[in-house]
Amino acid sequence: MVGIDVDLPFKPPYDWRTIFRFYQTHSIPGLERVTENSFARLFRIDNVTGFVSVGAPKRKPRLKVRIAPNQTKIISNVVRRVRKMFDLDGDPRLIESSFKRIPLLASLWRRYPGLRLPRGWDPFETAICSILGQLVSAQQRANLIGQLVDNYGSEVAHPLSGQKTRLFPAIEVLAHADLSAVRTTSARRQAIREFSRRVLSGAISLADDQDAAAFRQALLDTKGLGPWSAEYISLRAIGDTDAFPKTDLILRRVLKLHPDLNLALIKPWRAYGAIYLWKEFAQSLSKSKKG
Repeated sequence: MVGIDVDLPFKPPYDWRTIFRFYQTHSIPGLERVTENSFARLFRIDNVTGFVSVGAPKRKPRLKVRIAPNQTKIISNVVRRVRKMFDLDGDPRLIESSFKRIPLLASLWRRYPGLRLPRGWDPFETAICSILGQLVSAQQRANLIGQLVDNYGSEVAHPLSGQKTRLFPAIEVLAHADLSAVRTTSARRQAIREFSRRVLSGAISLADDQDAAAFRQALLDTKGLGPWSAEYISLRAIGDTDAFPKTDLILRRVLKLHPDLNLALIKPWRAYGAIYLWKEFAQSLSKSKKG
């Protein structure tokens, strides 16, 4: 299959190792393959089944992207999605300037310059994976998502290998499926159905250009979704730069450890604050005793 190579520039610094590692632990089985310096996935856009691979930057500040097939009607869409996934339009100097108002974040910036907001390829996929992944391990999350794709995704031929594989389940399918093949709680199955129905009806929009507060409220109005889901999905699905899941286990412990941490000072960049706090404290505070 004939493809096309595209270089996508960004403003340095860029901590590409961290974002690739994030996608390694959050990949969708069967659709995405991620290594320490590459990301690849199967997709379907405008009835075209395609494949995209993203390589880490080497000497110049740009990601190497290969898109197949080389069809004009999908290229701009794929490029737009990759730019969002890897936060290529973010300006790290704005974040650095904002973080100077809070000593802890200023020190974290110096330690980890160029962290980015990792988003998903598709906002619907991202939201569903977030619902399934809450309060379970990375391996359990992968298993649950794999069960969802294997049992409810439509079958297609891989554009490169020709092997049969499956796409992520369509909104219409998840809105009505009983989801019994997914070994999660009945409450989570219901939340997936309810979320899908509300997206299908237009009660929830997945567009980037919307009021983020209204989006979070629409999520909270969905049975089975709470404050963590609303903030986390807003961050990862629509790129809400001010989302902050303060009920997250790690972030809650950070706020208890640093009660003077006034994140209002960095609005509208609190999501970047969350990324830096997770980077610094995820390992140490996840092992702490509850309390």
